Amino acid sequence: MVMKYLVVCSEDVNDFYIVDDLNALITDIYDCELENNSFDVVKVWFFEYYKVFVSDSDIKEVVN
Repeated sequence: MVMKYLVVCSEDVNDFYIVDDLNALITDIYDCELENNSFDVVKVWFFEYYKVFVSDSDIKEVVN
């Protein structure tokens, strides 16, 4: 079973991601900051700025 994550910026709902690997997303977003900070530090920053929702099923777009 693959977990899916819906990640939404708390300040701009138009800034969102649907991903299978949350740690990879954090690494991509905070790539530069990881040069001088640990992953645990940037993960705290990530969760301060983004809301994360998890689903154990596929997330699909609903269209009319």
